[in-house]
This record gives sequence, structure tokens and C-alpha cells, in this order.
Amino acid sequence: QVIGETYIALQHHYGVTKKHARKEIRNTLASGLVSPLSGQGVLDALAAESGAGLLDRLIAIDYERAGLKSLTLDRRMASLPGAQLLPTAR
Repeated sequence: QVIGETYIALQHHYGVTKKHARKEIRNTLASGLVSPLSGQGVLDALAAESGAGLLDRLIAIDYERAGLKSLTLDRRMASLPGAQLLPTAR
């Protein structure tokens, strides 16, 4: 949650681009000063440049770590490990 909030705050309050925010958060977490609870998966999510968004990736990582599936209506999120696309009503 802290990583997601930092990502949003850097963009909203400081005008930092998404790409630059991901890069600098990743650099901070890889520096050894602090580390993410979900480990390398978070660093990989921060490095990803296409597909599901960062917050969706972080949610899927947390659910998978807890042994749960992420249920979603978003096709890009559903492509992540541990995520499942919900059928839509017609």
C-alpha cells in the first residue's frame, strides 16, 4: 500500500511521470535501505512497462502471496499470475 501511495503522490503532487516514479521507487527499494515485503515481485512490477498497471500488479502480488486469486473485470490484470477474469453479464 505504501508503494502505491508513493507512486500516486509523486505523480499528483510533484508532477513526476509514471515511468520516472516507477524507476525511482525501484531504485530506492533496490538500494538496500528498505525492501518490499513481497520481495523481487515488487521490483519486477516496478520495472514492467506494458500490460497491467502498477497498482493492479501490486494487488495481484499481495493476493498471490496470501494464497488467494485476484478476481477482476480488467483483461490486462487478468493476464497476471494468480489473477482471474470474471465473466461479464450479457
